[in-house]
Amino acid sequence: MKIPSVNQELVSDLEKIKDPQELIGEIFKRFKNRAAIGTSGQLTGTVMIDLAVKAGAKPRVFTIDTLRLFKETYELFDAMEKKYGIRVERIKPDPAKIAAMVKEHGEYLFFDSKKKQELCCHLRKVEPNDEVLKTVDVWLTGLRVDQSAARAKTNRFEIIIHPEGKHPILKVAPLVDWTEEKLRDYAGKNGVPVHKLLEWKKDGWYYESLGCVICTTPIGPHEPRRAGRWRWFNAVDSDKECGLHTERKHEDEV
Repeated sequence: MKIPSVNQELVSDLEKIKDPQELIGEIFKRFKNRAAIGTSGQLTGTVMIDLAVKAGAKPRVFTIDTLRLFKETYELFDAMEKKYGIRVERIKPDPAKIAAMVKEHGEYLFFDSKKKQELCCHLRKVEPNDEVLKTVDVWLTGLRVDQSAARAKTNRFEIIIHPEGKHPILKVAPLVDWTEEKLRDYAGKNGVPVHKLLEWKKDGWYYESLGCVICTTPIGPHEPRRAGRWRWFNAVDSDKECGLHTERKHEDEV
Protein backbone atom coordinates (compact mmCIF):
# COMPACT_ATOMS: atom_id res chain seq x y z
CA MET A 1 0.00 0.00 0.00
CA LYS A 2 1.40 3.35 -1.03
CA ILE A 3 2.03 5.89 1.73
CA PRO A 4 -0.31 8.91 1.20
CA SER A 5 1.00 12.38 0.48
CA VAL A 6 0.86 14.94 3.28
CA ASN A 7 -1.25 17.80 1.97
CA GLN A 8 -4.44 19.74 2.65
CA GLU A 9 -6.52 17.08 0.91
CA LEU A 10 -5.30 14.55 3.49
CA VAL A 11 -6.15 16.95 6.33
CA SER A 12 -9.65 17.50 4.95
CA ASP A 13 -10.17 13.75 4.74
CA LEU A 14 -8.93 13.06 8.28
CA GLU A 15 -10.92 15.97 9.73
CA LYS A 16 -14.07 13.95 9.03
CA ILE A 17 -13.00 11.45 11.70
CA LYS A 18 -14.09 12.89 15.04
CA ASP A 19 -13.43 9.90 17.30
CA PRO A 20 -9.78 9.93 18.53
CA GLN A 21 -9.43 6.15 18.60
CA GLU A 22 -10.71 5.83 15.05
CA LEU A 23 -8.47 8.71 13.92
CA ILE A 24 -5.33 7.24 15.45
CA GLY A 25 -6.11 3.82 14.04
CA GLU A 26 -6.72 5.24 10.55
CA ILE A 27 -3.44 7.16 10.64
CA PHE A 28 -1.41 4.05 11.48
CA LYS A 29 -3.37 2.03 8.89
CA ARG A 30 -2.43 4.52 6.18
CA PHE A 31 1.09 5.46 7.23
CA LYS A 32 2.42 2.37 9.06
CA ASN A 33 5.84 3.17 10.57
CA ARG A 34 5.88 6.54 8.84
CA ALA A 35 3.56 7.64 11.66
CA ALA A 36 4.71 7.82 15.27
CA ILE A 37 3.49 8.88 18.69
CA GLY A 38 5.96 11.14 20.45
CA THR A 39 5.59 11.07 24.23
CA SER A 40 7.46 12.14 27.35
CA GLY A 41 5.39 9.78 29.48
CA GLN A 42 2.59 12.15 30.39
CA LEU A 43 -1.07 11.21 30.35
CA THR A 44 -1.93 12.26 26.81
CA GLY A 45 0.81 10.15 25.29
CA THR A 46 0.06 7.01 27.26
CA VAL A 47 -3.67 7.29 26.53
CA MET A 48 -2.91 7.72 22.80
CA ILE A 49 -0.90 4.50 22.88
CA ASP A 50 -3.79 2.66 24.51
CA LEU A 51 -6.23 4.06 21.93
CA ALA A 52 -3.92 3.01 19.10
CA VAL A 53 -3.69 -0.56 20.37
CA LYS A 54 -7.46 -0.72 20.88
CA ALA A 55 -7.84 0.44 17.25
CA GLY A 56 -5.85 -2.60 16.14
CA ALA A 57 -2.54 -0.86 15.49
CA LYS A 58 0.92 -1.71 16.77
CA PRO A 59 1.98 1.91 17.08
CA ARG A 60 5.42 3.27 16.55
CA VAL A 61 6.30 5.24 19.70
CA PHE A 62 9.30 7.39 20.51
CA THR A 63 10.54 9.48 23.39
CA ILE A 64 13.39 11.94 23.66
CA ASP A 65 15.78 10.66 26.32
CA THR A 66 17.55 13.84 27.40
CA LEU A 67 19.75 11.73 29.73
CA ARG A 68 18.17 13.69 32.62
CA LEU A 69 14.78 12.02 32.94
CA PHE A 70 13.26 10.88 36.23
CA LYS A 71 13.83 7.20 37.05
CA GLU A 72 10.02 6.91 37.19
CA THR A 73 9.90 7.97 33.52
CA TYR A 74 12.13 5.08 32.47
CA GLU A 75 10.05 2.73 34.65
CA LEU A 76 6.89 3.90 32.88
CA PHE A 77 8.28 3.18 29.43
CA ASP A 78 9.32 -0.30 30.57
CA ALA A 79 5.76 -0.86 31.80
CA MET A 80 4.26 0.43 28.53
CA GLU A 81 6.46 -1.88 26.48
CA LYS A 82 5.47 -4.87 28.61
CA LYS A 83 1.73 -4.12 28.61
CA TYR A 84 1.33 -3.29 24.92
CA GLY A 85 4.07 -5.39 23.33
CA ILE A 86 5.67 -2.33 21.74
CA ARG A 87 9.14 -0.84 21.71
CA VAL A 88 9.54 2.76 22.80
CA GLU A 89 12.32 4.25 20.68
CA ARG A 90 14.55 6.24 23.04
CA ILE A 91 16.22 8.99 21.05
CA LYS A 92 19.27 10.52 22.73
CA PRO A 93 21.21 13.74 22.11
CA ASP A 94 24.61 13.92 20.43
CA PRO A 95 27.10 13.14 23.27
CA ALA A 96 29.84 15.28 21.72
CA LYS A 97 27.56 18.34 21.58
CA ILE A 98 26.43 17.81 25.19
CA ALA A 99 30.03 17.46 26.36
CA ALA A 100 31.03 20.66 24.54
CA MET A 101 28.07 22.56 26.01
CA VAL A 102 28.85 21.44 29.55
CA LYS A 103 32.53 22.24 29.12
CA GLU A 104 31.74 25.78 27.96
CA HIS A 105 28.76 26.66 30.17
CA GLY A 106 28.79 24.19 33.07
CA GLU A 107 26.44 21.33 33.92
CA TYR A 108 23.72 23.56 35.37
CA LEU A 109 23.72 26.26 32.71
CA PHE A 110 19.90 26.35 32.63
CA PHE A 111 19.92 28.35 35.88
CA ASP A 112 21.97 31.16 34.33
CA SER A 113 19.58 32.59 31.74
CA LYS A 114 16.66 31.79 29.44
CA LYS A 115 19.08 31.72 26.54
CA LYS A 116 21.20 29.01 28.14
CA GLN A 117 18.13 27.05 29.23
CA GLU A 118 16.91 27.11 25.64
CA LEU A 119 20.36 25.99 24.43
CA CYS A 120 20.26 23.03 26.80
CA CYS A 121 16.75 22.11 25.67
CA HIS A 122 17.70 22.54 22.02
CA LEU A 123 20.61 20.10 22.22
CA ARG A 124 18.95 17.61 24.55
CA LYS A 125 15.42 17.63 23.08
CA VAL A 126 14.90 19.61 19.89
CA GLU A 127 17.80 18.26 17.82
CA PRO A 128 17.09 14.59 18.70
CA ASN A 129 13.40 15.22 17.91
CA ASP A 130 14.37 16.68 14.55
CA GLU A 131 16.37 13.52 13.83
CA VAL A 132 13.48 11.17 14.45
CA LEU A 133 11.11 13.41 12.47
CA LYS A 134 13.25 12.74 9.41
CA THR A 135 11.73 9.25 9.46
CA VAL A 136 8.03 10.15 9.80
CA ASP A 137 5.24 11.71 7.78
CA VAL A 138 2.79 11.95 10.70
CA TRP A 139 3.78 13.07 14.19
CA LEU A 140 1.13 12.39 16.84
CA THR A 141 1.62 14.70 19.83
CA GLY A 142 0.13 15.17 23.27
CA LEU A 143 -0.62 18.86 22.88
CA ARG A 144 -3.87 20.04 24.50
CA VAL A 145 -5.57 23.43 24.64
CA ASP A 146 -5.84 23.33 28.44
CA GLN A 147 -2.09 23.03 29.02
CA SER A 148 -1.20 26.73 28.85
CA ALA A 149 -2.24 30.03 27.32
CA ALA A 150 0.32 29.49 24.56
CA ARG A 151 -1.31 26.17 23.62
CA ALA A 152 -4.90 27.39 23.87
CA LYS A 153 -5.14 27.84 20.10
CA THR A 154 -3.58 24.48 19.20
CA ASN A 155 -5.18 22.88 16.14
CA ARG A 156 -5.91 19.18 15.83
CA PHE A 157 -4.06 19.13 12.50
CA GLU A 158 -1.14 21.20 11.28
CA ILE A 159 1.19 20.69 8.34
CA ILE A 160 4.75 21.63 9.23
CA ILE A 161 7.93 21.45 7.21
CA HIS A 162 10.83 19.50 8.65
CA PRO A 163 13.36 22.01 10.07
CA GLU A 164 15.85 21.01 7.41
CA GLY A 165 13.20 21.76 4.81
CA LYS A 166 13.15 18.24 3.40
CA HIS A 167 9.54 17.13 3.66
CA PRO A 168 6.09 18.07 5.00
CA ILE A 169 4.92 16.44 8.24
CA LEU A 170 1.35 16.21 9.45
CA LYS A 171 1.41 17.13 13.13
CA VAL A 172 -1.67 15.73 14.85
CA ALA A 173 -3.01 16.36 18.37
CA PRO A 174 -5.77 13.70 18.59
CA LEU A 175 -6.71 14.59 22.19
CA VAL A 176 -6.37 18.34 21.81
CA ASP A 177 -9.70 19.05 23.54
CA TRP A 178 -9.41 16.46 26.33
CA THR A 179 -9.02 17.71 29.90
CA GLU A 180 -6.67 16.37 32.56
CA GLU A 181 -9.73 14.97 34.38
CA LYS A 182 -10.93 13.13 31.27
CA LEU A 183 -7.47 11.64 30.69
CA ARG A 184 -7.21 10.44 34.29
CA ASP A 185 -10.68 8.97 34.11
CA TYR A 186 -9.86 7.10 30.88
CA ALA A 187 -6.54 5.85 32.24
CA GLY A 188 -8.19 4.57 35.42
CA LYS A 189 -11.03 2.79 33.64
CA ASN A 190 -8.76 1.20 31.01
CA GLY A 191 -5.76 0.22 33.13
CA VAL A 192 -3.36 2.54 31.32
CA PRO A 193 0.03 2.72 33.09
CA VAL A 194 0.45 6.15 34.69
CA HIS A 195 3.70 7.90 35.56
CA LYS A 196 4.22 7.48 39.33
CA LEU A 197 4.94 11.19 39.79
CA LEU A 198 1.53 12.04 38.33
CA GLU A 199 0.05 10.12 41.25
CA TRP A 200 2.26 11.84 43.85
CA LYS A 201 0.68 14.40 46.16
CA LYS A 202 1.95 16.07 49.32
CA ASP A 203 0.42 18.94 51.30
CA GLY A 204 -1.53 20.10 48.24
CA TRP A 205 1.49 19.92 45.90
CA TYR A 206 1.48 17.63 42.87
CA TYR A 207 2.98 17.10 39.40
CA GLU A 208 1.10 17.85 36.18
CA SER A 209 3.85 18.61 33.64
CA LEU A 210 6.95 16.42 33.53
CA GLY A 211 10.35 16.98 31.95
CA CYS A 212 13.92 16.65 33.14
CA VAL A 213 15.06 16.15 36.72
CA ILE A 214 15.92 19.52 38.37
CA CYS A 215 14.02 21.45 35.68
CA THR A 216 10.70 19.95 36.88
CA THR A 217 9.10 20.56 40.27
CA PRO A 218 5.62 20.00 41.74
CA ILE A 219 3.05 22.80 41.55
CA GLY A 220 0.83 24.29 44.22
CA PRO A 221 -2.98 24.19 44.20
CA HIS A 222 -3.35 27.65 42.67
CA GLU A 223 -0.52 27.55 40.12
CA PRO A 224 -0.83 26.98 36.36
CA ARG A 225 0.16 23.50 35.23
CA ARG A 226 3.51 24.52 33.72
CA ALA A 227 4.61 26.58 36.72
CA GLY A 228 6.78 23.67 37.82
CA ARG A 229 8.87 23.74 34.65
CA TRP A 230 11.99 25.93 34.98
CA ARG A 231 10.35 27.46 38.05
CA TRP A 232 13.06 30.12 38.42
CA PHE A 233 11.77 31.81 35.25
CA ASN A 234 8.14 32.12 36.40
CA ALA A 235 8.43 35.87 36.98
CA VAL A 236 9.52 36.53 33.40
CA ASP A 237 7.80 33.79 31.35
CA SER A 238 4.36 32.30 32.00
CA ASP A 239 4.23 30.21 28.79
CA LYS A 240 7.47 28.27 29.05
CA GLU A 241 8.40 25.86 26.26
CA CYS A 242 11.36 23.60 25.56
CA GLY A 243 11.25 24.37 21.83
CA LEU A 244 9.63 21.22 20.44
CA HIS A 245 6.35 22.98 19.72
CA THR A 246 7.47 26.51 18.94
CA GLU A 247 7.75 27.88 15.43
CA ARG A 248 11.27 28.12 14.07
CA LYS A 249 12.42 30.04 11.04
CA HIS A 250 14.21 28.27 8.23
CA GLU A 251 17.62 29.50 7.14
CA ASP A 252 16.16 31.30 4.15
CA GLU A 253 13.83 33.26 6.45
CA VAL A 254 16.47 34.49 8.90
